[in-house]
Amino acid sequence: MEACSRTYLIAEKRNNFALAMLIGVTISILVLILSEATWAQTQKEKKLVLSLQQLIEMAIAKSPDMGETLSEISANQSDLDQVKAAYYPQLESTAVVGPVGDAKRPVIRGTRIVDPSPDTIGAFGRIDFTVAQPLYTFGKLSNRREAATRGVRAKELKLEEKKNEIVLRVKELFYGLVLARAGVDAANDADSFFDDARRRMNRLLELGSTNVSESDLYRVDAYRASTVHSRAEAEKGAKVAYFALKSLVDLSPDAEFEPAEKVLPMKEEGQADLEDYIRKAYGERPEFKQLDEALAAQKSQIEALQSDRYPSFFVALEGSLAGAPGRETLHNAYIPDEFNHADIGIIGGIKWNFDFGISKAKVDKEKAEYERLHYTKASAKLNIPIQVAKSYQEVKEWKVAVGAYQQAAVASRKWVVTALTNFDMGVGAADDMLRAIEKYGENQGKYLESLFNYNLSVAQLEYAVGGNPSVSGAVGSK
Repeated sequence: MEACSRTYLIAEKRNNFALAMLIGVTISILVLILSEATWAQTQKEKKLVLSLQQLIEMAIAKSPDMGETLSEISANQSDLDQVKAAYYPQLESTAVVGPVGDAKRPVIRGTRIVDPSPDTIGAFGRIDFTVAQPLYTFGKLSNRREAATRGVRAKELKLEEKKNEIVLRVKELFYGLVLARAGVDAANDADSFFDDARRRMNRLLELGSTNVSESDLYRVDAYRASTVHSRAEAEKGAKVAYFALKSLVDLSPDAEFEPAEKVLPMKEEGQADLEDYIRKAYGERPEFKQLDEALAAQKSQIEALQSDRYPSFFVALEGSLAGAPGRETLHNAYIPDEFNHADIGIIGGIKWNFDFGISKAKVDKEKAEYERLHYTKASAKLNIPIQVAKSYQEVKEWKVAVGAYQQAAVASRKWVVTALTNFDMGVGAADDMLRAIEKYGENQGKYLESLFNYNLSVAQLEYAVGGNPSVSGAVGSK
């Protein structure tokens, strides 16, 4: 009986131990799952905070246009390296192997010369080489080197142009995002006034006031419709700008960010004269510099092709080595042996190519391209000042608008507060209160829109004058 009890106790302990193990494993799994979910939620809630300058740097680093232009620079740099290498000696060699009949020296037997060569086939090998060093080429090399150098510089300036375009695009989207989010907040602010107005009307209706009627409640919904629509429009704009910025800086789909700047900047400082901006555009705009470099490169290319009509002087080291094991050689200077020899020597020479119109046609083609670039530059000189003047006047226009609508927004908010107070005191009409709220929302929206257009016109002016890719600029932001 004791043995049975002991066995039962042991089995029970084993069952309890197994149950405890199962509970422990289950709890561990639950803790792991909860920890993973908490970590994922924390990561989801943790967002990047990126400033405008950081977004610009990320967009430049990720831009495929920048990569494409860098590849073009590398290609032009390779052209320049080829021209530089042409100043050094150039080695040209040819090696051949093949079958050849075996041969022995002829012998004299009596009055006859007898050829004792066997009727067998052997092999031979031969290498010919020339090491040529150009001495004077009438500008063939120097002009091509200048053209290639200018070509590299033109592509580097194109890189600056792409940077400026990216900066402008990022600023447009960034300002649009900040504007849209501020617009949502402004619409919510105006909507809260409508809710406040409805509460006041309901309270006065309950008290039996003669200053309000049931129809005034319908006016609330009638007036607030534009506010609701403005909020929906701002929310849409915020989502579009946010998605576009994420794409531009190549953020992963699950990555989230917040703009470091929550309000659009406004820097109070004077503008220079329009002529100063135009003068700066002529001197700093990458497109102008790029055209200057392209014109200089094209001119050097024309001169290089014209130099091709003249001879080139050179000095060279020429050599030839050949051997055929199955053939004996005479070692006689008067009787050359094409299959057994070792010759080397220094020579000087002249190389001159003639054709009947090919060179002239090439020169004419490059001259036509040179003229095209001249017309392109002339067109830019006409159009870029117009672009500068347009952006310059828009900066002035929107700067005035910002001040006017900011003052109007402050005044209309005071109007709202006064109208609400008068309505509570029974000396103000519901319609006056609702019109004040509507006007406040309208003026606040116009103020934000003017601030956006001001910052955008500043960015466009910076771009028009060839501004550097940074946040601040000529009229800039704080």
